[in-house]
Amino acid sequence: MGEGKEQKVIIQHYIPQCILKNFSNDKGQVYEGLVMEKKTYLTNVSNSMAERFTYEHSLIEANILEKYFSRIENYIGPAFSRIISALEKYEENSNDFKKINRLINSYMREYLIFYYRSGALLHEFSHEQKSPEDRVLLLIRKLISSDYIKRLSETVVNHYSFCILKSNEGNFVLSDQFVSTAALKIKNRFTNVSNRQIGLKQVILFIPLSKNYYVVYFHGKSPIYICEDKINELNTEQLNEVNKVIINNSYKKSVGCNKEPLELGLSEFEFRSPVTYLAGYKSGATTGSVVKKEIFFYRKDEEVMEFFESTDWLKFKSLERNDICRCGSGKKFKKCHMDIYLECKRMMDHIENNGDSRIYNVSERSTTELPINEWFGHVTPKE
Repeated sequence: MGEGKEQKVIIQHYIPQCILKNFSNDKGQVYEGLVMEKKTYLTNVSNSMAERFTYEHSLIEANILEKYFSRIENYIGPAFSRIISALEKYEENSNDFKKINRLINSYMREYLIFYYRSGALLHEFSHEQKSPEDRVLLLIRKLISSDYIKRLSETVVNHYSFCILKSNEGNFVLSDQFVSTAALKIKNRFTNVSNRQIGLKQVILFIPLSKNYYVVYFHGKSPIYICEDKINELNTEQLNEVNKVIINNSYKKSVGCNKEPLELGLSEFEFRSPVTYLAGYKSGATTGSVVKKEIFFYRKDEEVMEFFESTDWLKFKSLERNDICRCGSGKKFKKCHMDIYLECKRMMDHIENNGDSRIYNVSERSTTELPINEWFGHVTPKE
């Protein structure tokens, strides 16, 4: 008799259990939050952040991705334990912080693989796909390029500042994106990347270690409580601000050890979808891309993007500094909408002048995170 086909693993975790357990209570349980419904419930780590046949596709061998991720989890779980232990010892003895930095940097490739395999990225890969399972093919396309993952890892390690955030009460939450990102400053409205794309200037990354510790890599003006090359202990207000950003990276779920900070974060969740852009050129060339939802750390940058997309800023075009603002406030333009108008104008000027978007890369030789999906075509122009 021939050997039977290997049975597919039914429940497959899109956030590794070796990470989830670091956010659990002493009974191996976490509070899981449904971000759209803003509901929380207590569940076991074994049931959290998982779906049926997450990484299966009819065109690939059964369990091939599940096995690949399991091999990484077998050594990254103990590595996370060593990192947490090193941080705890550092707090006791204040040893060489750069040693901790080097240890954490050495696993950047694995952090990015976990990022790409996450539930949030799978949700993004599903956008505009005819079949839900085709998201797996996009995931494979990103992971199969080991050189791309290597170069993106080097970009983060070599061009971003580093620090650790700490919650003494174990109140950090975890997004279904694993690595959470946000823009620290609005750059422009792009058609193939978001403002928070890894590898751009003015971007912050939050990498989870446990309910007590997050690793942070950042470029640009971080909030005053995020200082490089040290462990930053957060107060309640600061923690809530970070948790809000983390939860807004989610599409379906977030988890936490404690219910209250998770519910508070869920109350500030705002759903946004990936965006599809299509463009055509006189030559007949066509392009399209699926771009990540925008997430800004600072509210003022959200306001600029909303103002820019509404086109309301155009009605201020002819105003001088001392003119009365056209918003109806009765204030002078310079004390009302002038700053946000000038920011929108800067963005549009760069677009209209076909400005080089590479100026937003963190370095001339750095690698930038690829779009969720991108395609190119050609249409023969009509005579």
